[in-house]
Amino acid sequence: MSDKERIKALIREVEIYRKQGLLEESKEKYEEILKFLQGHERYSKDKKLIEALQRKIRAVEKTLDEIESAPETPEISQEVHALIRRLFSFSENQDTAVMEGAIALAKFGQYDEAIRAFQDLIQEGIMPLVAAKNALMCHVTLSSPDAAITQFKQWLSQETFSTKELRYLRSTLGDYFAKRGITADLPQVSEPIPGEVQEKEEEVIIDISSFVVQWEHGPRAGQRTEFDVSFQSGNKISAILPAQQEDLVAVLEPGLQLSEIEYFSPIAVFKGKGTISGMKKISSGPKRGDYSLDMTVEIE
Repeated sequence: MSDKERIKALIREVEIYRKQGLLEESKEKYEEILKFLQGHERYSKDKKLIEALQRKIRAVEKTLDEIESAPETPEISQEVHALIRRLFSFSENQDTAVMEGAIALAKFGQYDEAIRAFQDLIQEGIMPLVAAKNALMCHVTLSSPDAAITQFKQWLSQETFSTKELRYLRSTLGDYFAKRGITADLPQVSEPIPGEVQEKEEEVIIDISSFVVQWEHGPRAGQRTEFDVSFQSGNKISAILPAQQEDLVAVLEPGLQLSEIEYFSPIAVFKGKGTISGMKKISSGPKRGDYSLDMTVEIE
């Protein structure tokens, strides 16, 4: 690989980091490129290239500073708050019950069966976007990124999802990969044809990616614990607790209400409560021995 090709490859790599929101990694990679240029006999004389790279480093540093200085819980608009309340306060119905049945398979390690159940829901038009998102999570949990990409390509070739929904699924899959350090080239979603009317009503989803519990009592009183959400159906979310966290397993009994919770989603950070609805030990699959925590989200 020539020096020019190496620089291009490094720049492509750093742009991938930036798109995935990996700012610290982006800065380190930019600095690696800068160091290479400054020590190069030819490129060390290219002031424009070096200055352009320095501007990129400053831009990343500025963004990192803004994130560091931002308030822990940013204000959200009335419109977003109303949307959150509406989406997390609906009544139980048959569709959500069927979806939770499919999610239950995944929570207990039956990922292949869960994927088939989610695919059936998509074909039947029952909460298809939620089903698709959870199917992708199953593929990733099974360490099958190729299968997840193949599934996404199939949806691209079909008319099941709108362009907007396909972009959401692509972004979701990219986030899943990024969290696990998986590098993959995801297919792009083509632009809709000008004048094309998409008649199907699109689902509105607010993903909860994680939540933080502020403990008021017990051995962790005054501490904060973050949980990554593994599956979600409406206002019901699930998280995996490692077997080593048995102290939390003992505390988080069904029926327990947690009153100080911060929920994190791509569009907002919002406060609320949560009621523990279940805690089961996983008996099969890659998470065998860990615990699956179920919680109902309650918005203030």
